[in-house]
Amino acid sequence: MKNLAGIVLLVLMVSSCSLFQKPSMSQEQIDAMVAENQALKSQDSNCKVLEDQLALTRLQMDEAVLKLAACEEDAKSKVHIIVGAFKTSSYADEYSTEIRNLGYDGNIMAGPYNFSLVAASSHESIQAALNTLSSIRENVIETAWIYIE
Repeated sequence: MKNLAGIVLLVLMVSSCSLFQKPSMSQEQIDAMVAENQALKSQDSNCKVLEDQLALTRLQMDEAVLKLAACEEDAKSKVHIIVGAFKTSSYADEYSTEIRNLGYDGNIMAGPYNFSLVAASSHESIQAALNTLSSIRENVIETAWIYIE
């Protein structure tokens, strides 16, 4: 009898234990939380990639500023606004003609890695090149860039 009373008491205690109760959330709610968790993990991963890209861009910018400062001190440096870079010299010649027809210099110069660079204009200072760069980006090609010899 004592054993039977003990078993009944044990069953009542176990059945009231929260470990054996059904969860208060539906399967749809659980699925929604899992999906939200995965989305947050994806966003976190994307943020880390963007942070890495930002750090690399800042490093490149710092290097460019140092190079610009060194060039400003060296009056012999020539600053060019490049509108095209070509491995094939005939393409550079054709594009140079197009640039000249638009009223720009269209000079061709040797660039790094055996590229032929087509310059829309050349300047003695970086500031003068920067003043012209926005106009060339608006009127010729938006990817124009500065090259310092």
